[in-house]
Amino acid sequence: MIYLFIFIIIFVNEVIKKSLIFEDKIEFSNHKSFISKKKIPTTGGIYLLFFFIIFYKDFNFLSCVYIVLMFMIGFSSDRFKNFSPKLRLIIQIFLTLLFIINSGTYILDVRIDIINSILTKHFQVSIIFTIFCFIVLINGTNFIDGVNLNTIGYYLTIYLIIYYLSYNNNLFIDLVFLKSLILFLTALYFLNLLNKMQLGDSGSYLVSFFTAFYIIQFVNFNSIVSPYFAILLLWYPCFENLFSILRKNYQKKEISSPDNLHLHHSIYFFLKIKKFKFLNNLTGLIINLFNAVSLIIGGYYFYSTKILIVIILINICFYVLIYNILIKKNLRKKFF
Repeated sequence: MIYLFIFIIIFVNEVIKKSLIFEDKIEFSNHKSFISKKKIPTTGGIYLLFFFIIFYKDFNFLSCVYIVLMFMIGFSSDRFKNFSPKLRLIIQIFLTLLFIINSGTYILDVRIDIINSILTKHFQVSIIFTIFCFIVLINGTNFIDGVNLNTIGYYLTIYLIIYYLSYNNNLFIDLVFLKSLILFLTALYFLNLLNKMQLGDSGSYLVSFFTAFYIIQFVNFNSIVSPYFAILLLWYPCFENLFSILRKNYQKKEISSPDNLHLHHSIYFFLKIKKFKFLNNLTGLIINLFNAVSLIIGGYYFYSTKILIVIILINICFYVLIYNILIKKNLRKKFF
């Protein structure tokens, strides 16, 4: 069935692209327009929504309602100019609260006994912490979705690694669904590569919202998996978000204001200085490759909290180092 679904998606996407339905509103988004003036349809979120509703059998009716509403937040952001980021954040928090209560998705283990005790005995603390993790990931994913392949490639890598580890270590997971998800994301990856489709805010919100839920469940159901493996899997969008907040505070900018100072922007402009071609795809590929190597190495130690923490710290240090080097080089060329 997944192959038929992918075929339908590809066919429908061609019709949508030719008819200019759902084309990207780059005229009111500097973040979207700095790389390309092409208006590519932001249909990834629509495809993801149908995929999760059709193929993920563990969602009850209310869970489906919540993911539809999360999709609608992103879809409204894609289509309407003045959808306040602060209002979006408030709605995201409210929906996430309802979703985690309905689905029973809580973070209860951080491998620190005193914190585990608090999370277990005081569910309100666990709820707040879980909401925080969801929101950081959702908005961090939206931040990294500025060049082709970056977001889809990152999440495709995550699910490939989970599939490989689960298959080879007999971990508790639905491998049939996971295989379908990987095939589907691969199809979206190639559509994005060919500039036929992009996720948009709706797709970024949906893939991150579902993945936050999925990985928390994966760790909760497999006690051998360290919760820090979940952090490693999701470190890039989460750190992108937290780093951007700290950077904007330091620069005395509005936290919710968009800018072109994220890591993928810096890499893109550096490649532009060096006169590389296919900059949009190349930037995403470079980031995908780095993260793939990091996550593959971490996958060999999915059970070892200490080693995973070291890998996470190395990633963060490398991010900050590369970011600062590229910012200085790009500033000399007056790209910012």
